[in-house]
Amino acid sequence: MHKDKKLLAAILLISTVITFSPGAEKYDTKAFRTVTKLCTPCHGTPFYMAKQVDEDDWKFYFKTKGKLLAIHKGKPKGIESLQSSLFKSREKRLLKFFVKNSKFSGTVHGCDANFCGTRH
Repeated sequence: MHKDKKLLAAILLISTVITFSPGAEKYDTKAFRTVTKLCTPCHGTPFYMAKQVDEDDWKFYFKTKGKLLAIHKGKPKGIESLQSSLFKSREKRLLKFFVKNSKFSGTVHGCDANFCGTRH
């Protein structure tokens, strides 16, 4: 009888893990938190910001040398964020986050531990 309880517990544990795995965060939380720290004061929440343009625009902004700086001309806080070591070290990761969550990506996030609602 004791073995049956262990087997049942193991089956329940495995099925629980399998059930909740697809519900795990499906976005890069490090990029999310970086955008929150550097961009949210001016642009709103990371997902709101990402949805403002499509993936081609995000690629254009990030891959055209000086484009992001030009867009933020006259905005000292934005320029400071773009020139920070945090932004520079995570630039590729941030682009991937923005593309994955862009306007026509089909990605719609609900509430989770990091994000609930939009403040902009």
